[in-house]
Amino acid sequence: MVQGGRWYSRRRPGGRVVVLCYHAVHPTKPFASVTPAQFEQHLAWLKAHCDVIPFEETLAAARTRTSTRPAVALTFDDGYADNYEHAFPLLQQHGLSATFFLTLGLLEDDPAVTARFCTLRQAPAEEIRPLTWAQVEEMRYAGQAFGAHTYSHPNLARLGPAAALAELQRAKDGLTQRLGEAITTMAYPFGKPDRHFTSETMRLAEEAGYEQAAAVLFRRVLPTDSPFSVPRFFVTTGEVQALKDQVAGAWDLVGFWQEKAPAPLARLVSPLDYTY
Repeated sequence: MVQGGRWYSRRRPGGRVVVLCYHAVHPTKPFASVTPAQFEQHLAWLKAHCDVIPFEETLAAARTRTSTRPAVALTFDDGYADNYEHAFPLLQQHGLSATFFLTLGLLEDDPAVTARFCTLRQAPAEEIRPLTWAQVEEMRYAGQAFGAHTYSHPNLARLGPAAALAELQRAKDGLTQRLGEAITTMAYPFGKPDRHFTSETMRLAEEAGYEQAAAVLFRRVLPTDSPFSVPRFFVTTGEVQALKDQVAGAWDLVGFWQEKAPAPLARLVSPLDYTY
C-alpha cells in the first residue's frame, strides 16, 4: 500500500501539513519509537526539508499554507523520562520544539497507572519511568510545549460519558496546576477514530476546555479536519525513508483505509486497535 502511495504522492506536489507522534526515544527500549541516533537523523532531515511548526498551528497552516515546503509538527505521547534525557537535548541542538502530551497519573507516580503502563508496554517499571516535574519545567522554559494525555491512559471510547469527562478534566486541571498555565491541547490514548475516541469523546474534550485534540490517523492534516481530531502519524521505525514517505504522502492511502474501512477490514491494517 505504501509503494502505491509513493506513486500517488508524486502526483500531488505542494506543501503538506503533517503531525508526527513519537513515544520513547531510547537506545535499547523494545517499545522505543526511535533511538537517539535515529531521532537526530529525523531532525536533521526535517530541518533541511520542512518547516517545523507548533502543533497548535497545524489546522491554520492546512487552511492557509502556500509554501511548497511541507509543514511538520512534532509530538510525543505518555511522558517518559527518556524524552528529557535523549530527545530534548537533540531538539535544543537543532533549535526545534515539540509538544509533549503527558499522562498525569504516570508523572504523579500513581501505582495503578504505572502498573497499567507496564502491562501496555510489556516492560518493567524502570523502562516506563516518567519525566519529573522539574524536567518538565526545564523543558517548558526552553520552549517546549505541553498538553494532556488523560490521567490513566484508558480507551476513552469504552468509558461512559461521566468517566471519560473525568479523565479529560482531571488531566487538564492537574497539569494546569502543576505548570501554572492553561492547558488547551490533548491527545487521545491510542488515538484511532471510532476505536479509541468518538464524536461524543470529542464533545467531552471541548466541554472540558480543550481547544485542540490529536488523533492517530496516517494522513496529512486537511483544512476540513475538526480541531478535535487532528491526524498524526505514529513513528515506529527509525528509517529516514519512512519519515520521508509519511511527510510526502505515501502513507495517506493507509490513513484512508484506517478511516473509511469497516471495522473487520480496518483490523487488517491496525490489528491491535480493539484490544485495549
